[in-house]
Amino acid sequence: MNPNPLAPNLMNLLNTAPVSPPSSSRRTDTVDLTGGFSNILTAAFANVNATDHQDRTSMMALLTGEADDLSGLLIDAQKAELALQLALQIRNKLIDAYNEVMRMSV
Repeated sequence: MNPNPLAPNLMNLLNTAPVSPPSSSRRTDTVDLTGGFSNILTAAFANVNATDHQDRTSMMALLTGEADDLSGLLIDAQKAELALQLALQIRNKLIDAYNEVMRMSV
C-alpha cells in the first residue's frame, strides 16, 4: 500500500519543461559582460529556470513528505520570485530602450 497516493501525481508537475531562450541551452551562474546583451538575457533566463526548478523540487519534497524544511521552501519561493522579477525588469528596460531608439530622428 502506498502511504502517499498523491506522490506520483505530484512528481508529474516536475516534468514540465522550463522556459528558456531558444538560442542557448547552456546554464550560467554568472553574467559575462564581455559577450554583450544576449549573454545577460541568457543568464537571466537561466537564473529564472534554475531557481524555479529548485522551488518546485523543494515544494514536491515537502508535499510528498520527503522533507520537513518549511523555511527552506519559503526561501526558495522568494528566490524564484525575485529571479522572475529581475528577468521582467530586464525585459522592460530592453523594450524601453528599443522604443527610445525608434523615436530618434535620423
